[in-house]
Amino acid sequence: MGHAPANGKRSPPPPPLGRCHFWLPNKRRHCANSPLPSSQYCGNHLPESAPGAGRRVPCPVDPSHTVLEENLEAHVGKCPLKKQVAALTAQPYYSKGINSGTPEAGCGVTSAEKRAAVYRLTEEEFRLLLGKIRSVHAAVAAPIRESNLITAACDKWMSGQVDRKMPYQERHVAQQASIVGNMEAFGLLQKASHEVVDGENAAVSAQAVVEFGAGRGYLTQVLVDCYGIRNVFLVERRSYKLKADRSLRQNEDVTLERLRIDIEDLKLHGIEALRGLQYLAIGKHLCGPATDMTMMCCLPERYDQTEENGKRSLQGLALATCCHHLCQWKHYTNKSFLSGLGITEEDFHAMTWFSSWAVDGDHSYPDAPVEVEDTPSEVRGPEKLDQEAVGIERVIRSIPAGERATLGSMCKDIIDTGRLLWLGQKGLVADLVSYVPSSISPENRLLIAKCTS
Repeated sequence: MGHAPANGKRSPPPPPLGRCHFWLPNKRRHCANSPLPSSQYCGNHLPESAPGAGRRVPCPVDPSHTVLEENLEAHVGKCPLKKQVAALTAQPYYSKGINSGTPEAGCGVTSAEKRAAVYRLTEEEFRLLLGKIRSVHAAVAAPIRESNLITAACDKWMSGQVDRKMPYQERHVAQQASIVGNMEAFGLLQKASHEVVDGENAAVSAQAVVEFGAGRGYLTQVLVDCYGIRNVFLVERRSYKLKADRSLRQNEDVTLERLRIDIEDLKLHGIEALRGLQYLAIGKHLCGPATDMTMMCCLPERYDQTEENGKRSLQGLALATCCHHLCQWKHYTNKSFLSGLGITEEDFHAMTWFSSWAVDGDHSYPDAPVEVEDTPSEVRGPEKLDQEAVGIERVIRSIPAGERATLGSMCKDIIDTGRLLWLGQKGLVADLVSYVPSSISPENRLLIAKCTS
């Protein structure tokens, strides 16, 4: 329910006049529908406890919205998204769960379930787990070097020489430019050795770019403007306004295809227009398991690797990892690496829960949001112990905020080290760098790799 949080966080603003009072936390606004005559809420968000309200259940076609249970059968037949889902499943590039990882690993685990599992630990078990994390980190964590790189081509672009009326923010532009700069330094992009004149950009070895979790597509826009990429594929399961698509489509030299599909279900060699092209895989904000799914999508194990468009057409990848608290054992690419270190599935999910301490500073509150993109988090100072806190919750709150942040960073390091090693096992040369200062974004890790043949 989208009500004001009860944990001391800032409450939502009052709704506009004549609007449903339901607060949509992901969109940071109230529902746009009008309320029912006898309620503050619209029919979609009417609380079940309200007089005359029936039980609402998720729509099986699209669980993002709900429907009255008594109307479910009729709704499924006319759900507006039914045709869209049917059209998607008919596409040659759709394969349900092809990049989901090992089916035998079970279902996903929610943050609430991860927290509950941690709180069930005894104090001794909890301290042993923290000791294991410190020990594993000291033994295997890959060093992460600072690599904030802005190329000459991107510097001109950032200075406004490319005339675009798009909602760029300086912070996001700095991230995009450094991702591209690291790609050039790593050999994924050919250096711009001459001035950009009359719209002619520097040549590149890759013929296409596939941006995963593309959002509005601005990272790809940089590659088009500064490095002359001409074949563009944007993979994103959500719908966005203010996309770069309009600008890209105005460029007659660019071929653009936007695929509205979950990365989990994407079979790359089923994309007809990508066949025969050498491509780069990129992603600026691949939350949690989306990083693992992208890696599996580009380096598939479930279908014949001798396919023309399998591993051999991938030239390299640059993936900004983030939101490690959302990672799942089921999807993680290098479970054997962790298992060999004595890290169990339960340990892994605890580590993912701890990982948000690195960017939030305080994960001891059950509903504390992790704000990683809009407002860079600062680690808070010492806090007063809640006298009502008991067991592991009280132990967690007794750990200084700085120490919690360090432990959270260790968990992120271990998770990303496993991914780095997995890419190496697949024959790629890979590196893990910090591509922007934490003052720009605390989620500043870039996994970059290139094929050697």
